[in-house]
Amino acid sequence: MKNAVDEKYLISPFLIVPLMYVSMVGVGVLNFQRELAEHAGYNAYISVVLAGVSIHLIVWMIYKILRSNQEGLDVTAINHTCFGKIAGNIINFAIVLYFFFGAYIEFKAYIEVIQVWVFPSIKILPISTIIVLFIYYTVSGGFRSVTGLSFLGFLLTLIFIIPENLSVLPYTHPLNLMPLFNHSMTDILLSSKSMLYQFLGFEALLLFYPFIKSPEKSQKWAHLMVFLVTLLYLMVLIITFMYFSEGQLREISWPTLTMLKIVEGPVFQRVEYLAISLWLLKNVSGMCLSLWAACRAMKNVVFQIKPRVSLLAFLVGFLILECFLKDRSIFRWMAEFYLDVGLYFIYGYIPFMFVVTQLRNNWNKG
Repeated sequence: MKNAVDEKYLISPFLIVPLMYVSMVGVGVLNFQRELAEHAGYNAYISVVLAGVSIHLIVWMIYKILRSNQEGLDVTAINHTCFGKIAGNIINFAIVLYFFFGAYIEFKAYIEVIQVWVFPSIKILPISTIIVLFIYYTVSGGFRSVTGLSFLGFLLTLIFIIPENLSVLPYTHPLNLMPLFNHSMTDILLSSKSMLYQFLGFEALLLFYPFIKSPEKSQKWAHLMVFLVTLLYLMVLIITFMYFSEGQLREISWPTLTMLKIVEGPVFQRVEYLAISLWLLKNVSGMCLSLWAACRAMKNVVFQIKPRVSLLAFLVGFLILECFLKDRSIFRWMAEFYLDVGLYFIYGYIPFMFVVTQLRNNWNKG
């Protein structure tokens, strides 16, 4: 397959692993357990498995969509081909807004964690400005720069975050998981819907696919990463269920961080502070990937704005929203709206594009 991107900007197929990881694991891993338990109780681990299986199917569809052309184009170019210039630009601009708000939701959620757990009385604007400058430095360096930061965030998770969660095991009570299968299929499906929110972000593959060297070889790594992320969520969920009772879990806003409070080390007595600090690189890399996708899509809409110009506009938008969006209820409404749109994007738009591209290929062959 011919690739539309210069070879010096391409990455190895294996490097899709950190990109998929940072896009699917975000701040939600710190508090997703409570939402899942609201519907399916401690049978919610079934919901994680069902959500993971459905994401495998969507990833398979994405590769089918992107392989439908022989020029190595991303989804914005495919939209132009399938729907024409006007309709294609409208869809592409909607994709720009989707990735922009996805990055902002992650940005705001992490700022909230810092404000609640680390610096309750500090002014948030200076911290926000530092993070924004870090994002600008990374994204302006190009896709390879974003990939490098994602790889660093991925390594830190393997080295520190997962062992920190496993260190809670001596304090768990496996009998908390009993009885098994005491919830209806409806409850489990409702819990699966909440779990699907945690996976949002992997659809950035629709934009960075042309930047992968021999992209067809990356599919096995993408599916492997979906499998491993599903196992990660499953591990954190089961450990949380064995640590807290259902009554306790309903009263705790940040279960993952609360668990880590019991762990002490020779240097750090508050391990959750270390986890939040290390989580910065992972979260920033996820924001960078979403903003890079938004800038990439913005370049292909009717305005054809240069990526650095659109990046500056997006980051200024971050700071403006941070200054004026003080009401947490408005932010929560915005986050819920984005999550609902994300489900329509994944389970509506992507299957629709899959059908359209397959029909178009069959028509051309005929």
